[in-house]
Amino acid sequence: MTAPSHNRPAARGLSGRHVLASMLAFFGVIVVADAIMIYNAVSTFGGVDNKNAYRDGLAYNARIASAARQAGLGWHDTAEIFKDPARVRVTMRDTAGQPLHGLSVEATLGRPATIRADTTLKLVEVAPGVFEAPVGGDIEGGSWIATVRAARAANADGEPEYRMRRRLWVEP
Repeated sequence: MTAPSHNRPAARGLSGRHVLASMLAFFGVIVVADAIMIYNAVSTFGGVDNKNAYRDGLAYNARIASAARQAGLGWHDTAEIFKDPARVRVTMRDTAGQPLHGLSVEATLGRPATIRADTTLKLVEVAPGVFEAPVGGDIEGGSWIATVRAARAANADGEPEYRMRRRLWVEP
């Protein structure tokens, strides 16, 4: 004779409680991971790319006029960055390909994703139309951004006549 079935222990298997607990654990891990990534993203970048965005927007027509004046100059440039010794070189030429002499050239060198490493450099003319400045410290490999402003020495208002922004690469 066999024992009655109500005294027998229930078979262990996948029940609704197990499925519910598994799903809650799975989505709980995802929510925690997303919360950590959101916190890291928000805490490391404040969202402000330009501190004077409103004023720059108001002066947009002046910027368009400045770009038209710069295009009318017909100047051409090249920008280079060297690792040993660490320096930045900018070459400026006119429409005929002749070197531009006597310019006041200033550059800001930095990384594309942050302003922490930004350095402003005053470039000096080392050859006709060639302007260089040493960079304090070593240049690490990777991508750099050079923002260059150039003006003739006779420019009374100090506003640059020529602006350029170039992405430069240094071999690691």
